[in-house]
Amino acid sequence: MARTSLHKFDMENGYKRVITSDNSDLKHLGFSHLVLKPGQKIEYEVTGEEIAIVLQKGDFKASVEWKGERFLNDITGSREDVFEELPTSIYLPPKSKITIESESGMEARIFTAPCEEGNEPYFCAPEDVEEGNPGAYIYKRKYRFIFGPPTKHNSDVTKKLIVGESVSVPGGWIGFPGHRHDYKNSEEQPLEEIFSIRVKGPNDGPGTVIQYSSDVENGERWNEFFVIEEDNNAISLPVGFHTSFAAPGCTEYLLWGLAGEEKVYKVKFDERYTSLENALY
Repeated sequence: MARTSLHKFDMENGYKRVITSDNSDLKHLGFSHLVLKPGQKIEYEVTGEEIAIVLQKGDFKASVEWKGERFLNDITGSREDVFEELPTSIYLPPKSKITIESESGMEARIFTAPCEEGNEPYFCAPEDVEEGNPGAYIYKRKYRFIFGPPTKHNSDVTKKLIVGESVSVPGGWIGFPGHRHDYKNSEEQPLEEIFSIRVKGPNDGPGTVIQYSSDVENGERWNEFFVIEEDNNAISLPVGFHTSFAAPGCTEYLLWGLAGEEKVYKVKFDERYTSLENALY
């Protein structure tokens, strides 16, 4: 039985739910997709969850109401290239409402996490994103903390969600060695995760996501592979070690989000690859 699931979405206008508890094994994390055509405006009310909207392409102007008041007024963002440009993002708690419009059209990808009470709405401009460039060789990559793990950049913005981006070097890996967050112990904390990937290069692909047994140390063996050749994807990762890489000559952009019952971030890496530690960080 498959543990991981690949979900594809279209580029039709409007707000659409892509990954939910009904079509995946995720209970604490979901994924939605927003497309506006030029000149289009929509209103969306957030109910029973918090959401993080991450702009992928285009422009927007938005206002947010919360607790009966206009909380964010005429905030704006634009983006043309996710590989080179830092993101613009909006955090919305339950019981908030956003009015968003676009002059030239826009696409955004959205993480959702069930909760009854969130934190106050927040506008994350590109200059509010933390970017780093760790690793060496084919393990070198950019990371961008939009709403980082506890104690990291912007971690106090959200109640449940942890959201960021990574960009590989051509033919490089992101998240290697494989890592998991399945069990509650001194080494790790249960968190669900979703990947959404874009690849650029010769014919724009492919990129590959590898998901494998969460109990390799106990002899359990299973593997799941997803070859990504189109940008309209989101992958649910409920359990197991996972990593991803781009084909030689191609660069991978990875939008990632995590959430669990508790917002505690501890991950366990596949210990068979500890000899590579100096190349990874």
